[in-house]
Amino acid sequence: MNLSVPGLFSPSAVRQNAVHLTRKLKLGRTDRLDRLARRAGNLWSTVVKWHWRFVDRQGYWLSKGQAQKMYCKGFDGLHSQSAQAVADSFYDSLQSWREKRESGNYEGLRPPYKQKRHFKVQWKSAAIQLRDDGVPRLSNGRGNDPVLIDWPVGKEPKRAEIGWDGSQHELRCQYKVEENEEPKGQKKAGVDLGERHLATVYVENGENISVRGGRLRSLRRQHNRTLGNLRSKIDRKQKGSRRWKRLARAKDRQLRKIRNQIEDFLHKTATRLVKTLHETRVGTVVVGDLTGIRERIGYGDRMNQRLHQWAYSKFKHMLTCKAQLRG
Repeated sequence: MNLSVPGLFSPSAVRQNAVHLTRKLKLGRTDRLDRLARRAGNLWSTVVKWHWRFVDRQGYWLSKGQAQKMYCKGFDGLHSQSAQAVADSFYDSLQSWREKRESGNYEGLRPPYKQKRHFKVQWKSAAIQLRDDGVPRLSNGRGNDPVLIDWPVGKEPKRAEIGWDGSQHELRCQYKVEENEEPKGQKKAGVDLGERHLATVYVENGENISVRGGRLRSLRRQHNRTLGNLRSKIDRKQKGSRRWKRLARAKDRQLRKIRNQIEDFLHKTATRLVKTLHETRVGTVVVGDLTGIRERIGYGDRMNQRLHQWAYSKFKHMLTCKAQLRG
């Protein structure tokens, strides 16, 4: 099934590009992984500090290549590509902010300027090896012990990342997956993403399909109520006190649970929709372009909150991946 998103994908591009899926594994918390995260955090803080120091004192913006050469090359404790990936993350965030600023849609947004104690560690394919027993080996540079993950999957990942999920370290491995099905037909379908109805699908010479978003809106309301209630309780406690820390942990735990429920709902809904389209003999799907819609809205505080929490981008990405897997 081809998936076409204006300005992002075209049917031919989707056929030629491989699908990359991510598998996750919880790793708990260890001193070794804490040290790696601190090393990456130190490097992030160095890049951030000196970038803005050059801006403030000399009016000069360091390029990504300059920052990598000055601060990432020879950085001890991380593989060279892992060190470069830290700078990549900073400059990707900076570029995103600059694009929003140039378009005038950056009210309330600030550039990446905060230093971090911990940061995610990323490995590219050159730093990843698969041992004979199928265990991934993640290199940390010459003279440093590699990270060995007891997770035999039998296939070498293209990228790997270890980050913090809110309660423990988490491994995220990205694998290249080939299309495993062919389209059953040549019909075309247009997908109109919405806030009340998550998707309205118009099938060529067929019945239209409506995907309700009531469950998603309910989870969003639950998220907002939980956040508001716990924030008001936290604000009444002395910052840093035992009760304040307990409430902060409860807030993170409860919101993380709701976010996981939202993601699970979107995954299952996208899977069912793509399966239905495939069985309906649809070969090409076109998704409406909603770029910049959040910046163009103004319907009052309550409606604006609902629209700003609209998960259309994530849902569109899920549709893309699942449709590609079906050809």
